[in-house]
Formats: sequence, C-alpha cells, structure tokens
Amino acid sequence: MFQFNFDVDEGADELITNVSSVPAEMHDTSSAQQTAEAFSEISLDSLLEALPTRISYSLLTVPLSDGKALTLARRDLFDARFQLISEGLGEPGATDQESGSATNSALQFLDNPFDLVPLVYEGGLKTWECSLDLAGYLNSAGCGSNTRGARILELGCGTAVPTLYILCEIFSSRPAGETETHIHLQDYNASVLQLVTIPNIVLAWYNSPAGEEYRNSESHESEGSELNLSPSLLSAFKMSLRNYGVHLRFFSGSWDTFDLSSTGGSYNLVLTSETIYHPKSLLSLVRLMRDACMAPFLGQRGIAEFIRCVEGMTGEQATKSQVETVWEKSIGISRKVMSVRWA
Repeated sequence: MFQFNFDVDEGADELITNVSSVPAEMHDTSSAQQTAEAFSEISLDSLLEALPTRISYSLLTVPLSDGKALTLARRDLFDARFQLISEGLGEPGATDQESGSATNSALQFLDNPFDLVPLVYEGGLKTWECSLDLAGYLNSAGCGSNTRGARILELGCGTAVPTLYILCEIFSSRPAGETETHIHLQDYNASVLQLVTIPNIVLAWYNSPAGEEYRNSESHESEGSELNLSPSLLSAFKMSLRNYGVHLRFFSGSWDTFDLSSTGGSYNLVLTSETIYHPKSLLSLVRLMRDACMAPFLGQRGIAEFIRCVEGMTGEQATKSQVETVWEKSIGISRKVMSVRWA
C-alpha cells in the first residue's frame, strides 16, 4: 500500500523526515466515515480578520542552489494551538456548534502524532522536507521575481514554503507598476489556511524589503520572536500587495471539487509538494494538475505510483504526458523534484 505514517515528536515544529508504513485499515476506517470537503474560497480579508493580535514564530533555513540560504519566519505550532485554546475552540466540553468540526480537527492534529487522516486532515500544519527541496529548485530555475505577471497555484500548500520563496523574491524587487501577479493557494483544510498559511505569508512580507518601511515606522511593535498583528501592520501588508501587484486567493476542499472556472482558468505554474501519500487521491491530483497548468512542479518522495498515474492518463482528452526529474537526492530517503507537462 502507498500509505505512510510520519513519525513526529509530540509538540515539535521540526521538519518531517521519517517515514514508516501504517496498516491500511487505520486509514480506511476513518475515510469510510467521511465525505470529501467541497471546494470553497476563503477571502483574504476574512483570513486576516481571524488572526490573533500577536503570533510567535521561529526561523526556517531553506538551502538554495547557489550555495546561499533563504531564512523564512514560520509560525510556531504551539502558538497556533494556544490560539485555538484561548478562543475556547476545541475544548473537551465544547459542542460542534461552539467550536466547529474543522477547528476541532485542527486542535486534535496539532496534538496528535499521527499526522495524516484522509478526508479529515491532510498534514498541512507541518512543514514537510520536500517543500524546501521545491523552493530550492525554484531558485535554481529562476522562478522568483521573474514569475511576475504569472498565474501561480500551490496545491496542498500547508505552510506554503514554495510560495513563500516566490513572494520573498517579489517583495525583494521593485514595486510592480502595472504588472499583476496572481498567486492562489489551496489546502484541503480551511483551518490550515487560517492557522499557518496566512500567518507565514504576512511574516514573509514583514521580514522582506517591502516591509522595511513598516518596520521603521512608529506603528511597528515586535518583541524577540513575537510580532504584534496590529491593524496598522495588516493595513501596510495589504498596501504592499497592491503596490507589488500581488493578488492572493485561498481555496479549501478536495481536488475533485476544485472549480477552475471560478478561479480564472489555467495557470502558468502549479506547485505541490508531499501530496501523494494516499493512492486514492492520485487521480484527482493528476487530473487537476493537467487541467490547471502549463508547467507543474512537484517536490515528492515515493513517486512511482504518481508517474504510473500520469502515464496512464495519456489517452484522456488526447493528451500526452512528459515527466522529468529535475532535481534528486539519493542519499538517505530518496526525494525528487519533478516537472510534468501535457501536450
């Protein structure tokens, strides 16, 4: 079976690297009791409004192809856990109406060492090692500030490291003028977008040259590894998005239900990393990538079944596929970054 359990120390925010097999019935039982979440858009404003007044973060180092490294600020998982508990969500005595099943799931899996349960929680609260590999490859391929004017989609984004790399490159260059860049992020769980995706994007802007004016302003408030998310900071963040011509949209739900017609159609670049752990979701992922994209890139391990799935779709809609390994690590647990094209 193409199913994994990722061994995580309780409460740790470390990269996930260890893989061990899980009995299939563990996943099948939970999946049988669940239906897939439907496609839904969550507005940027609603995500910003749901942020707490202060977040804690740690620094993550992303090795780049030129021998340098990118340092990203990433929200601490204990801080996300504290937010849910302080808001009275997911407490043992809370009803579904008081807390919401999605938020209950978020709190459960922040505390649960078994990280992946299909159709319930898809692992987005953790930072997976292949997301760093994909960000490093984007650097080597020149997919940074030169993606301006493109439409970009990250599937199964979670902590959104590949997108954070692109945003850091854009925010480190000159404002865009009339060029508009559309960056869309999808995760199965809406709570993941709220708890880690949007905080990490705000942190990427805050630590970039685009956030320098705010950092030097009288409104700036921070202390060590904590940042106050004041109304003035969020207003400055949205102003920078306008100045740099960056349009952010966020989507939750399953790949089966992803509605390309409501997102503006196809993309110039589709990114995904560590998203193929469950064989039942492979066909949905491949079909969405084929329909959505001109140039998909994946950072993955255990990709043999994915390649077979891509090749098996060659006859659909008269498409021909080409899968190319563009980066590989063979020492230890094998990991690859792959480019997939359809014609």
